[in-house]
Amino acid sequence: MILSFAMSSFGCMNAPPLHIVCTAGLSSNENLSMHMAGRMRVSAGVLVALLMLSTMPILAQADVADLTFDSELNTSGIDAYYTTGDVVQIQPTLSNTGASTTFENDPSCGVILQVTDSMGEFVVDELDLCRGQSQMIDIASSEVKTFPEVLWDLTTEDGAYVLPGWYTVRALHTATGLFSSHDVHVQTDVIVPSELLLSIDATSRLGPLVSSEEMVLTVTMYNPTSSAIQLPDLGGCLLHFSIDEATDLSSNCLPSFTQIEAFEEVLLEQRLLPSGALDGGLHTISVALPGNALSASLNLEVAPPTETFTSIYQDQLQVGLSGLEDGLFGDGEIMSTSMTMLNVGDVQQSIRFTDTCRAELWILDDQGSVVFDSRSLKTCNAINMDYSLDPTEEVVFSLPDWTFTDLLGCQISSGTYTAIVEVPQLHLSHSETIDYERLTATNCAQSLPLDMSTSLSGIDNGFDLNITVVPQVSEVDLRWIGPCSVTVSIIDLEISDEVHRQASLCNEHDGRHLSLPYSPGNALVLEVGEVSMIDFNNAPLPDGMYQMIVTLEANPTTSAGFVFEWPIVETVEVQSMIIEEEPEQEESRLVSGTWSGILTEEGTCWILDSPQDGQLLLSLAALGSWAPQQGWSGTYQSLSATSSPQCSKFQAPSIELLTVETESGPTVEQAAEEQSDGPTLVLSEESEAPLATTLIVVVTTTSLLSLLVSLVLGNESLRIPSTAAGLWFLGMIGRTHETTDGRYQRGRLMGYLTANPGCHFRALMAALDMSNGQITHHLRILESEEAIWRRKDGRLVRYYPLTNTMNPGMSDEELPVPPLSPDPNSLQGKILTLLDADGPMGEFPTQAELAKRLEKSQQLVSHHLRTLQKFGLVEKRKMGIKNRYKLTREAIFLLESNDDFTRD
Repeated sequence: MILSFAMSSFGCMNAPPLHIVCTAGLSSNENLSMHMAGRMRVSAGVLVALLMLSTMPILAQADVADLTFDSELNTSGIDAYYTTGDVVQIQPTLSNTGASTTFENDPSCGVILQVTDSMGEFVVDELDLCRGQSQMIDIASSEVKTFPEVLWDLTTEDGAYVLPGWYTVRALHTATGLFSSHDVHVQTDVIVPSELLLSIDATSRLGPLVSSEEMVLTVTMYNPTSSAIQLPDLGGCLLHFSIDEATDLSSNCLPSFTQIEAFEEVLLEQRLLPSGALDGGLHTISVALPGNALSASLNLEVAPPTETFTSIYQDQLQVGLSGLEDGLFGDGEIMSTSMTMLNVGDVQQSIRFTDTCRAELWILDDQGSVVFDSRSLKTCNAINMDYSLDPTEEVVFSLPDWTFTDLLGCQISSGTYTAIVEVPQLHLSHSETIDYERLTATNCAQSLPLDMSTSLSGIDNGFDLNITVVPQVSEVDLRWIGPCSVTVSIIDLEISDEVHRQASLCNEHDGRHLSLPYSPGNALVLEVGEVSMIDFNNAPLPDGMYQMIVTLEANPTTSAGFVFEWPIVETVEVQSMIIEEEPEQEESRLVSGTWSGILTEEGTCWILDSPQDGQLLLSLAALGSWAPQQGWSGTYQSLSATSSPQCSKFQAPSIELLTVETESGPTVEQAAEEQSDGPTLVLSEESEAPLATTLIVVVTTTSLLSLLVSLVLGNESLRIPSTAAGLWFLGMIGRTHETTDGRYQRGRLMGYLTANPGCHFRALMAALDMSNGQITHHLRILESEEAIWRRKDGRLVRYYPLTNTMNPGMSDEELPVPPLSPDPNSLQGKILTLLDADGPMGEFPTQAELAKRLEKSQQLVSHHLRTLQKFGLVEKRKMGIKNRYKLTREAIFLLESNDDFTRD
């Protein structure tokens, strides 16, 4: 009897069978010889079997440490993304970087396909195809084994196309667990409700579309139906943006919310086209969803550049907008930003700016209209400024603050806005999106011409409410404000008091925009839902007659009243009684200030400079023959009014005067202890009175004014530039618009520095009657706009307007100082004379020493010293434990140039 078994049971598939021979039934000799021979054969067989068994573990556990599994993605004929009909092709390979070895393989599914979405969920997994078969494959050193190509046709295991987005495609060698993966971008065809419409429009800051100017393309989606439309899940669907023949991907195909309301228009994208992106001529701009489910196109006529244009810096320099943080702003906030310019090239960049308009900011709303433009706030003064930027070096430019007001000074409404920062002279630009939210209507919003009707259906403890809204004569733009769209107020007509109020449709409508067509058969229906008939204590309201006030929380709010009888037995249609919100009768108020007149094209615009209310424009004065006079001050009864034609270029509040309470002309009082014929800078002996401030500041002392006039008229080098500066300043003021960010005050400041270059901080405060905080704020902004610059002079800091003839590259000796000086015969003049005599000897007297030498009280000398300090003529320094006084460089110059002062 012979028994055999195969060695394959030990995992060796090709081993020879092992035979075991049974000798039962043979003779003893035969059995002996047979037994001996059998023992020899058995021993030999066992040895062979043991030898083979000793080698089998090595063969079964082939080392994969030196095996590398890789794959190549075949992108032939594929752009940057895959579309419907494309196939992802992956060629897997296995290479051996070590010694010859053997690896296990499953012949039923050697390499399989696995696909996961951006969340890591499997959309395709072929691992179930494997049947668990096994084979060992030899692989020589440096050998590369190639497996069949792995294919994915962009469908799921159910055969449906995947949604657009990013997917990870993996080739997996099942037996070894080795794999290789690729991330692929998919933009398959999508299906959206056919009622939706796309539109595209183009905007330029200047209006006309010119090749050398930046343009912004605005893409919106509109629901023209009277019903809300549920938006499908389109995954990572992106708009296909085409300019002539070039197509690329841009923003998301749909807004972030899941439902687009009836007649709602939604911003999808505002794309910035840099200068030179379009040549002069006709261009076709189109935008579409994948598969052209929705599309829009625009034929754009672009004018050629009006002057020499180059975009050489666009590849070397990159600008950005910093300071936006999360891009979310609310009512009352200020957007303070700066522009960064980075050298992204490999070589140093040398840049020359030829005017002060280096970094500019402009803002678009979600309709593509320009609501802010920094260049409308200032004049671009000619000046040469050079910069050198090494590779990776960055320079930062400050931008004007934005207080969320438009070009007319009106508050903007809630919504999405696009901020564009640019370097006009280098044709560099960058855009960012911001969101703004306010909970109240804006100050310039116009009434909405709407008709409203309601439908009430009785339910337990209340009624269901539907509101129908129809434009009266033409299309109406409705912009929601706040978290809720509708407020319902119930008034008990028996007691004429409000007994219930509730907010409804609170589903994040803030800032969303509806464009209501003028079509009576296509009205907007707001399904408000349940309105409870309970009072503020949650008690049921009694039967009776009630008025319901429905308020649309839009910009502006719009209300209508409806009378109904409670309880409501069946559905009733209630016609509205429009609530005419009578404007509250404004009470007159007292305003005080000093008058100054500015000549405009329409005549003289009179401005009341009020310490409490700022600048107020005179609209009307029903006071008979009374008229304002330059420099006169008074207190008046007034009402708010619309701007007069003479003041139409300014955006300060306007007033109508009713009565004159008190009024006086400009006066100059002399110090009681100083009966000199020459007036002084002192306005009052008792207290330190501020100098009267007009739009172009005039120091209200005869001596200062006469000295300034005589100095300018007597010196041609000063008279001509001073006259030119005055004319320039008047022109600048005419172009300046007053808004809440203080542009008007900065105009005053610029005008004063133009007439008095080199004035220091305290002198500016005194002359312009501004607080420390005010003048610090405005000086910082003017410096950031590079309208002015500063120079440290000892402990003082002097400010100068930035021009070609007055710039930081000049030495101290070349720079002017303000031509202001008191009368030499006044007490202030005598103080200056003493300090001038002591200074060269290194002596700096104290206040007490000056009072003793002048034979005046310390209190009076202290007052005059403070006045001289305000005008920048005297500087106080602490030496030891005492404060001592010395002349400033301004004062030394004035004493040297003024013949009235004798210097021994």
